Amino acid sequence: MKRVITQPAIKGIYAITPDQSNSKILFKQVEACCVGGIDILQYRSKTLSRKKRFEQAREIKSITDEYKIPLIINDDIDICIQLDAFGIHLGKDDESIKDARVALGANKYIGLSCYNEIDRVEMAIKNKADYVALGACFKTKTKPKAPIVSIKMIKMVTQKYSVPIVAIGGVTLDNISILKQNGIQCFALINSIFSSKDIALTIKKLKLKI
Repeated sequence: MKRVITQPAIKGIYAITPDQSNSKILFKQVEACCVGGIDILQYRSKTLSRKKRFEQAREIKSITDEYKIPLIINDDIDICIQLDAFGIHLGKDDESIKDARVALGANKYIGLSCYNEIDRVEMAIKNKADYVALGACFKTKTKPKAPIVSIKMIKMVTQKYSVPIVAIGGVTLDNISILKQNGIQCFALINSIFSSKDIALTIKKLKLKI
């Protein structure tokens, strides 16, 4: 019997997978994320073949389903549909929110990267995105050239708009509290989680900070 994932609020620890060609390692890491208590997982790969990405996403979906963790697929509507994932995350050059909504229907979540651009936040809200991501909030190894979103802007956006805001980019145990103090309720992490020697413990420590 399939376990049903209820529609969650977009909040808590939002883990994003790194590019990992070794699927066994990736699956073990994802399981550790679930054991640690993540609230959302995004499968993201920018270097693997489409076939490899589908195979990884399919296995990850079985893991996240077991733990009732919503799975977001990065920038691949077809995989999202094929796996009946919880939703899709779109970046700057990905398909439009309107096109994604037509393809996915009303019940799938759609998130949009807005970087440090207020215009994109407002466009996302106008087009009924379910959440927006701001970042990089701090310097990050994943996107070293990404513009930094000021704490002032983060506070302004969280106060002005009701859409759920996900903070991403350089989020660590040392700075996650700063984001919380300025209105952020959802925290996306890649390196701080997947580079950890004890992923489950790291997530538990992060959750204590929020």
